[in-house]
Amino acid sequence: MATPNSADSPEGELDQVLEIVNALARKAASGDYIFRGETQRHADVSSSLYRDHRGVPDIEALQQADLDEAKRYTSETNEFTILTELQHYGGHTNLIDFTTDYLIALFFACDGDYSQDGRVILLERMDEINEHIYEPRNPLSRVLAQKSVFVRPPQGYVTPNDEVVVPHGVKLAMLDYLRKGHNISTETIYNDLHGFIRSRAIHRESFDHFGRAVASYGEGNYQASIESYNSALDLNPFLYLAYFMRGAAHTDTGNFDQAIADYDMAIELRSDYVAAYADRGAAYGKKGDYNQAIADYDRAIELNPDYATAYVNRGTAYIYMGDYDHAIADCDRAIELDPDDADAHGNRGVAYAYKGDFDQAIADYERAIVLDPNHAGIYANLGEAWLHLSEWAKARTNLLAARGMGFDIVASFHNAYESVADFEQRTGLTLPEDIAEMLGG
Repeated sequence: MATPNSADSPEGELDQVLEIVNALARKAASGDYIFRGETQRHADVSSSLYRDHRGVPDIEALQQADLDEAKRYTSETNEFTILTELQHYGGHTNLIDFTTDYLIALFFACDGDYSQDGRVILLERMDEINEHIYEPRNPLSRVLAQKSVFVRPPQGYVTPNDEVVVPHGVKLAMLDYLRKGHNISTETIYNDLHGFIRSRAIHRESFDHFGRAVASYGEGNYQASIESYNSALDLNPFLYLAYFMRGAAHTDTGNFDQAIADYDMAIELRSDYVAAYADRGAAYGKKGDYNQAIADYDRAIELNPDYATAYVNRGTAYIYMGDYDHAIADCDRAIELDPDDADAHGNRGVAYAYKGDFDQAIADYERAIVLDPNHAGIYANLGEAWLHLSEWAKARTNLLAARGMGFDIVASFHNAYESVADFEQRTGLTLPEDIAEMLGG
């Protein structure tokens, strides 16, 4: 699958990007042109109304009839404003979108249809066209972001003065250049609800695959989910949410390196994506790279200081590193933010147990069980904590409960102790025979 990373692109591809940008920059320098980006090289440059009714001899008469009807549904009296509203809501009008910024036109030439050459057309502001160029009053935020102007040609189409072709093989590199060098991307160009709707229309097939991927993931079919995310990203390599969700699927299949690569892409495309930092931290943690995990949780918390889950997970990483005081502090903060978080209580119990404070550990485990009675691992931890206090009946009850829920209490016990003999030697306690046998002898 192609990825939008110009750093990995051949040098010749980047040269092509700069050549196209420079060609347009030279033409734009005079200030005499407006620009339009198209993902395919169409036969003409025409309005949607004209394309719907090519045989109509007077396209403006048809437009006027539409306007007269539309006036019944709005208090707006300015006809051009009505037309721009119709255009934004997906209606077909005799307006053709242009922009005063050639870089934005380049974005539209490249955003979609990666198998076809795109183009930027240039229309000179000559007297005969100037009278048909309109700038919107009280423009929407997306219109401002796109530096939009509109041409309302009497015949329904215009003849460009020039065009610059963008070969299909350069589109991804161009989009990457625009995003990194000029902050021009899907998020900045389609920055309101109507823009989002338009973006979805452009990338409809990509979103269809994305929807199938989400459904497969929800059914636990992670491989099918990954394949659908692959298809979505082939069609729209800048869909950061697809990278994030595919990363989750890779994590669930144990492919942590690929998951991290996907989270990297999600973060590259959206640097403030809190959940991507947190989930990448979790993937690093599962690889055993706790320093990197903590760095990611630090960033997630920096972006959202009230993100309770990030504190819980960072606490887990601190436990694995043996830094129990920091783990407890993180769990304290998570519980402050969400007193009903069973994982926060359970993890804090683990940290207290490692510090030898079994009374506090037991209090946390018991609270976690109240909050989540089906958490088998916490029953096992509670049972082990009671062992240290020689409360054999309570230990036996909780260990059996964990085992009855399908939890491997032997493996859990051996995470901390090599054997029953090792436990007894380190604690000075002698386990009852049935409990010793339950824990693997």
